Amino acid sequence: MNPGDVVPLAFDASLVALSYVIAALGAYVALLAAARIRRCGQSGQLNMAYVALAAAALGGVGIWSMHFIGMQAQVIALPVYYHGGKTLLSLAVAVLFSGAALWYVGHGTSHDQRWLVGGLLAGAGVAGMHYIGMSAMRMPAVVEWSLPLVLVSVAIAVAAAGAALWMAFSIEREWQRVVAALFMAGAVCGMHYTGAAAGTIVCVAPPSEGVAAAGLMGGRSLPYVVFLLSAATLVGMRWLLHRTSAEYRAQVSARVNALLAGDVPRR
Repeated sequence: MNPGDVVPLAFDASLVALSYVIAALGAYVALLAAARIRRCGQSGQLNMAYVALAAAALGGVGIWSMHFIGMQAQVIALPVYYHGGKTLLSLAVAVLFSGAALWYVGHGTSHDQRWLVGGLLAGAGVAGMHYIGMSAMRMPAVVEWSLPLVLVSVAIAVAAAGAALWMAFSIEREWQRVVAALFMAGAVCGMHYTGAAAGTIVCVAPPSEGVAAAGLMGGRSLPYVVFLLSAATLVGMRWLLHRTSAEYRAQVSARVNALLAGDVPRR
């Protein structure tokens, strides 16, 4: 490409599909964890371990990992690298804002305004993560933004976040979680690819003039980062579920034994 040329908006269909799968996986794990945030708490307290796990699954896998796989899906005929610091910052924003929204909504009920505030909070985190991640790109080109599409992408992020929070604390059945995860993945991908369409990439230097430098990551390393993050989240979820399940069975067994022994008064 020559300076002044516009990079056509094109995507690798296989990577787009992979980004959707990653988003659905992260959303499903997040819903599993969120279902236990209140259930395991006592006296109105939340189980912060599940808040953290749900935030990592939703913000880290369902949103952040999907974003960078989606970036790989965009076909750009230029050498592209990513600034390590900004990449980590985008991850922190996604996880922390998701966790803050889950924690905030978890203290309320479906009848108050916490859903709205939580959706705005999480949506701001999703949009912030996306555009911080976009700013981490280093290439011999500049990005010209379409403000209307940027605003549409932010609106999608807020709506998707609000829906995710409602689902996290409302659904109970397994098939509902599967459907909700697929819906959430579609919303997250919709936000990402709308945001990608909002930026027009214009070449400013010949592709031979690369931008590789210290502190930058090559694009080919990102799928491995995504895989490791997803695997670590799933392992953590499996361990925590096993631990909680064992504790729950022990509590039920102890209560049944106490009832049979007549130690616990009947209601």
